[in-house]
Amino acid sequence: MTEHCGQTLSPAGHLRRRLAEQDAQIQGHAQTLCELHTQIELQNQMLQTYAGYMDSANTASAAQPFPGPVPPPRSPAVTSAPEFRPSLPEKFSGNMKDCKGFLFQCRLIFENSPGSFPTDQKKITFILSQLTGRALEWAEARFASEDSFRCDFPDFVSEFYQVFNQKSDQTIDSRALLNLRQGNSSVADFSINFRVKAAASRWNQCALKSAYFKALNDNIKDELATLDEPATLEDLIRLTIRLDNRIRARNSSRQRSQSFSVSAPASNNASVFSGPTEPVSKPRSKTQSLSMPVQVGHTRLTPEERLRRFRGKLCIYCGETGHFINFVKLFIRLSCLSIFKTPASKLPSIGFVIIRVHN
Repeated sequence: MTEHCGQTLSPAGHLRRRLAEQDAQIQGHAQTLCELHTQIELQNQMLQTYAGYMDSANTASAAQPFPGPVPPPRSPAVTSAPEFRPSLPEKFSGNMKDCKGFLFQCRLIFENSPGSFPTDQKKITFILSQLTGRALEWAEARFASEDSFRCDFPDFVSEFYQVFNQKSDQTIDSRALLNLRQGNSSVADFSINFRVKAAASRWNQCALKSAYFKALNDNIKDELATLDEPATLEDLIRLTIRLDNRIRARNSSRQRSQSFSVSAPASNNASVFSGPTEPVSKPRSKTQSLSMPVQVGHTRLTPEERLRRFRGKLCIYCGETGHFINFVKLFIRLSCLSIFKTPASKLPSIGFVIIRVHN
C-alpha cells in the first residue's frame, strides 16, 4: 500500500481514484471522437459538391458531339520561280579591249547554269560559238581537227588570253590616271572614269585621294577648302558629287533669274528714262525751284556734317529741305538728258539712282 499525505488509503479509496482517472480518459476520448465526426461530415459535404460538379460536366460533354481528328495543316503550294538566265554576250571579234569583258560574261553564264555546261568541252564549244571576225578565223585554224578539242578549259582560257588580251602596263595606267581631268563633265560622270582607271593602276588609297583631288575643277576645290577632308576616297567622291550637284542647281537657278529680268517688259518699270517726257516734267520743275547748283564733282561730307543733315532731315546731297538725295539725283539725270543731250549709256554713274515715280 502507498502513502499519501501521511495517510494510508483504504482499498475503497484506491478504487475510487482509479475510476476517476478512467472517467477523465473516457471524456477525452469522447471529445476527440466528436471532433473526428465533425471533420468527416465536412469531407462528405465536399465530396458531394465535387460529385455534383462532375455530373454537370459529364452531362454537358455528352450533349456536344465528340470532335474528330484535326487534319494536318496544308503546306502552301510552292510556285517555282522562272529560272534566271543571263543574256548572251556580244560576239567577240578579236578586239583586245573587249577580251576580258567577253570572258567575264561567259563565266557568269557558266556559274548560273552549271547543269548546261558540265564538261570543259561544252564550255569551250560555247565560247567558240560566240566568236566572229578575226577571232573566228583563229578558232578555225586552232581547232581544225577533233583532237584539238581535247584540252582543259583553264588551258584554253590561258591560250585565249595570250592571243587576244593586251597585257596592261602599270606605268601607262598610272600616267593615264595622273593626266585625267574633270573638264566639262559632272563629278558623277568623272568619278566613274576615275574608278575604272584607279582599279587598273593598283595605287593605294592615299595616292588615289590625291590624284582625285588634283583632277577636280577649281570651283569644287574651292568648296572643299572650307570643309574637313574626308577620311576615305569613297567619302571624298560622295562629298564632291553632292557639292557639284548643288553648284549646278544654283547656277541653273541664277541663269533663269537673269533671263527673266532681261526679258521683262520695260513698261513695268516707270523709272527707266530714255528722254524728257511728260511724266517727269513735274519733278523737274520742282527741283528747278530749289535754286541749288548741280555739282557733279561733289566732295565727301564730313561725319559731323552728315550727322547734322541727317538729324535735321535735310538732303544728304545738297543740304536743303523738302526733298532727299534720290530727288536731286533724278534732277541731275534729267538735266544731262535735256540740256546736254548726252546719251544715257555715256552718263557718269555718280548721282544716278533709278527710282519709281508716284503721282
